[in-house]
Amino acid sequence: MEFSDFVAVLSQWFEHPGGAPLDCWIDDANARLSFVEGGLRCSIDVLDPYDASAPERLMAILSLGGASVGCHCDGGLATDPESECLVLVYWLALPCTVDAVLGILQSLANQRAAMLSQMHQSVHDSHPAESSAVTHNWLPGV
Repeated sequence: MEFSDFVAVLSQWFEHPGGAPLDCWIDDANARLSFVEGGLRCSIDVLDPYDASAPERLMAILSLGGASVGCHCDGGLATDPESECLVLVYWLALPCTVDAVLGILQSLANQRAAMLSQMHQSVHDSHPAESSAVTHNWLPGV
């Protein structure tokens, strides 16, 4: 979908609050917008339930939570109760503009990309022998 088409869909959804949440894909991740408690909840999946059950991946992401707060990132980590995914979430008070929502979605997508990059590096660094194993000295019968 073209960006202008997405903006049109978002604008139309935004004009008729109270309906179903709006799900969309941003950088291969599900993003969800829903009206909750007088505001708009914006979230984007970071880890699906399978990846979140891998201790090294979950710990790597959780260790970045403090860095996210320290660098004034928009999203906070949470578990989505419906999908059981680890998500970045942000709540906007109403009234808000479509441009504000687009800015938050972009910020969350960028924060997600940075966290996943750091997670992959952290997991790779914690298993260097497995990722760069060289077997020059084979022993007979082994």
